Amino acid sequence: MDDGTVPPGGGRLDPFDPAHCIVYQGYTVLVARPDGAVLGEGREGLYDFDTRILSRHRLLLGDREPVLLSSGALSADRWSACLQLPLPGGTPAGPRLPQDALEISVTRRVGRGMAEHLVVRNHSMQPIETDLVLALAADFADVQEIGGERRQQGEVKTDWDPAARAVTFEYRVTHGERELRRGLRARVVEGGSAVVWEEARLRFPLALPARGRWSVAIHYESLVDGEWRRPDDDSRGRLHERWRRERACLETSHPVVGPAFEHAAEDLFALRAWELDREPDAWVPNAGVPTYTGLFGRDVLTAGWQGALIGPEMLRGALAILAATQAEEDSAWRDEEPGKMIHEMRRGPLAELELIPQRAYYGTVTTPAMFVVALSELWHWTGDTGALRRYRDAALGALAWADRDGDRDGDGFLESVRRSPAGLKNQGWKDSDEAIRYPDGRLVENPLSTVEEQAFHWLALQRMAEILVALGEDGRAQEFLARTQELARRWHAAFWMEEEGFYAMALDRDKQPVRSIGSNPGHALAVGLVPAGCARAVADRLLAPDLFSGWGVRTLSSRHPSYNPLAYHLGTVWPVENATFALGFKRYGLEDHLDRLAAGLFDAASCFRGCRLPEALGGQGREESPLPTLYPRSNCPQAWSASAVAQLVQTLLGLYPFAPAKMLALVRPRLPAWLGAVTVRHLRVGDAQVSIRFERAGDGTTGYEVIERQGELRVVAVPPPDDVEVGGESWKERLARWGLEHAPGRIARCAPRPQRGPAPRPRPGAREPGLRATDQSRAGRRRSSPGSAAG
Repeated sequence: MDDGTVPPGGGRLDPFDPAHCIVYQGYTVLVARPDGAVLGEGREGLYDFDTRILSRHRLLLGDREPVLLSSGALSADRWSACLQLPLPGGTPAGPRLPQDALEISVTRRVGRGMAEHLVVRNHSMQPIETDLVLALAADFADVQEIGGERRQQGEVKTDWDPAARAVTFEYRVTHGERELRRGLRARVVEGGSAVVWEEARLRFPLALPARGRWSVAIHYESLVDGEWRRPDDDSRGRLHERWRRERACLETSHPVVGPAFEHAAEDLFALRAWELDREPDAWVPNAGVPTYTGLFGRDVLTAGWQGALIGPEMLRGALAILAATQAEEDSAWRDEEPGKMIHEMRRGPLAELELIPQRAYYGTVTTPAMFVVALSELWHWTGDTGALRRYRDAALGALAWADRDGDRDGDGFLESVRRSPAGLKNQGWKDSDEAIRYPDGRLVENPLSTVEEQAFHWLALQRMAEILVALGEDGRAQEFLARTQELARRWHAAFWMEEEGFYAMALDRDKQPVRSIGSNPGHALAVGLVPAGCARAVADRLLAPDLFSGWGVRTLSSRHPSYNPLAYHLGTVWPVENATFALGFKRYGLEDHLDRLAAGLFDAASCFRGCRLPEALGGQGREESPLPTLYPRSNCPQAWSASAVAQLVQTLLGLYPFAPAKMLALVRPRLPAWLGAVTVRHLRVGDAQVSIRFERAGDGTTGYEVIERQGELRVVAVPPPDDVEVGGESWKERLARWGLEHAPGRIARCAPRPQRGPAPRPRPGAREPGLRATDQSRAGRRRSSPGSAAG
């Protein structure tokens, strides 16, 4: 907010409530009405492997529909409701009283299908006979067909097995030589007495005595790849509890920051794509629900590195699965070339039948670079040199693809080129077909080179050099470093618009700048590619009124003729990239910009239930709408919106690990005026674990105190790596002096920067980086002040 304050939490905005409730686990997602009904309208249904296996579920008693008393999610994968059916004919004299009713309790747990438990209670002094009826149907629509044209039409056969008390819907569909078989089996597993199937309904006769109770348990099982997926036990819940105990957590009295962080951490685990697990400590989240289940390459990499403060498990999982699915063939249909990394893998009928290429689709420029960056980030957090060796070839292969196929015209810049007739036109960060437009609103045709993809590639080259140095391949590392210097020079010359003090969105097919103003250059600020002399201008432009809505930075300037605050990449606000921009502000020492952006994002979070940021916000400014609006088809939760919260906290606290040297850098921690104190507990760096308390003093300084430490770890205060203020030595020089050059990887000698101007001067009273932050029992409190190094 303009006054630097954040409103109290407790917001009630929710992308789906009150119209729907959503519960999910792995590939299984349930979208139902508040009373639990599924009528097949919109996104309603039970989905498994991107297929709607239950399109209708309606509960009746006799021919009457109960009324809802209360309902809600108990956890990400559990939901409960209480329904009531009033009984007619009651009088005060009785025996049937005016408020007599049947109460129906419904509980559901999803995962590998769905388990449902129904309990009917007779709140009357009279017995009653009726039927409980479940009207069921399965249309096997692909999740990507919902709300649009049905593109695959197969045959559904229904079979009733009275002995097994199970009804089976079996679906077969073909396209060319490909055939798909999916199924749903609704099976009574406990209670229920007699049951019959007639007229597309399971019918249970009920004879309830006065004050009597009746119950039934039903499993909804899913047929995938020839095997029936049955709802499992609650073992995953126990794993969740163990992970919750071990992960990093945040303690603060602030009504938004703490709940937002904790909810984000819980969401990331709840989104875990269990079917894609590589190891118990290596897993990936689904990109978002209800729409984005399965493997999305850049989503899992981004969630992994942004959310690494919480723990390294997502990074490990993302690297393992991306390396395993790295392209080996050339396929125009899938936009696949050797070395390229996966963009999207779907399992619905459209993909399985090859009606769309997303069974394994590689149309992305972003993911190969992100893979290399994520590998180096895993090393920074864990010190696992074995992972560098394991994925070295995959990382080199990704960069070889960039040289060979990503830069088809050899000009040094990566281009978006669509080969597949069903592929993505734009294969950069903003991958919707309409995202890249000229200032007059015309569509920019391919091939085109977006400004942020060159920045990602530059960072990947730099990180590849670091990886090679760590593996003892110094000579080869120098080749990559030399390329970063040349790319940095050419990038700035090609994209910089002096009159705007900003970078062009892209280069068109004629290598002319697309001078539209959007959020894209913010990513270059985050990776450190922007020269220090231009950084403040870029940051100022990002927070100018036409880009900054008050909640966050818009994807496109509100002055652009194509601006639409509710269009996917033409005006919405994405938390994931805004957290990255915050990182950019931090690395250049632009603390006031960081404070303003962080306040806007946490203001937005405060308005949502659980302080949970959705996939994208509407671009309306705060002067237009006192509450943040929503992109109409937002997924929520969304993995990289959750990881964005973790990264935003990490950036505010200035936490950056370097596990190979058993070090945690504190890059000028500065709490905003509205955030008085924060404690991070169970922060893992390598084999060590540390808890640190940060507190803002009345003079605006932020102190920190190491209150718990297990294992060897030094906490070192350093200035921002690309501080725009002039001065003496850089943070890398200070760390080298501390001895980091002798650590594995010798990172202190790695990666000369593009021209940035003089380095910052030592500040009076600055603490030498070799000193350890003391434990509480020995502590003096360390402080850093706005605009100065830690003292």
